[in-house]
Amino acid sequence: MSPRAATNLVLIVLIALGWGLLGPGSKVLFAAEPRVFDGFSVAVARAAWCLPIFVIGLGVAWRLERPRLDARRWLALIGAGLLFGIGITVLFSVAAQHTSVAHISFLIGLSPVTNTVAAAIAFRVRLHRRDVTALVLGILGVALLAFTHSNDRAAFFGDLLMVGWLVAFAIYACALRYVGARVNTMFLICTIGVVSMASLLAAGAALGWMRAIDRVNDTPAIAGWFFGEVVLGSTLIAQPAYAAAVRRMGVALATIGAEYTALAIGIAASLAMHEPWTPLTVVAGTLLCGALTVTFAPIPWLATPERRTA
Repeated sequence: MSPRAATNLVLIVLIALGWGLLGPGSKVLFAAEPRVFDGFSVAVARAAWCLPIFVIGLGVAWRLERPRLDARRWLALIGAGLLFGIGITVLFSVAAQHTSVAHISFLIGLSPVTNTVAAAIAFRVRLHRRDVTALVLGILGVALLAFTHSNDRAAFFGDLLMVGWLVAFAIYACALRYVGARVNTMFLICTIGVVSMASLLAAGAALGWMRAIDRVNDTPAIAGWFFGEVVLGSTLIAQPAYAAAVRRMGVALATIGAEYTALAIGIAASLAMHEPWTPLTVVAGTLLCGALTVTFAPIPWLATPERRTA
């Protein structure tokens, strides 16, 4: 294996571990101390411990290269940060409290499909046969997943929150695309981190969600999952690794590797935690995996004109 290929593989594994283990890690915290850790308190604790690191990183990035953005792109960047903090982070954390790791993993795997559709709408690009097929498979998969929780209101609510997460993440991706490549990766990630974590921390202080901040060291297991996965793995490693992978491998290849590997890790974690699976869960998961496959796989009859000539 060449050094470049080895580096690409390391990046994919780091991204997948960060994304794939966030749900299981959150579940461990919720189970350890239910009166302390819930979806809101874990999200705010994450913000409190990550914010100082992002502030330092932003200061370094600003000194190295000041960005050149117009007013609209500054607004898009700040808006993306607010959405990531108060929207995406909270939606995921609360959803993890209610629904299963399997459902979270399958729904995260649908994000490339929904991001593609949102970008087509936002930037007025025509949706092709591949995109429509993937979206239909994804909608069917989501509907079946929701049906498996039709008798459990809390789990159904968690699935619904993950659908909201998909919408919020698609808008976030479009905002970053609008900002474009006019800023370096470090500045982009740290700006998003500062705005998102600061807004989330402010909301937590206003609403009284601060109880978990000083309880993350209660036991070695809690500290290990919180700092090792919630802070380090999913926040401080996975995001920069994905940005680096996109620049080295391109959006499609980086997303294929990251999503499929994260999905596999999430499914393995679900089985290891002995979550109940029904035949309908398997069918729904297959449809959602099919949507992801249709989005990226070189299927001739689904290829767009641009992909046929590529």
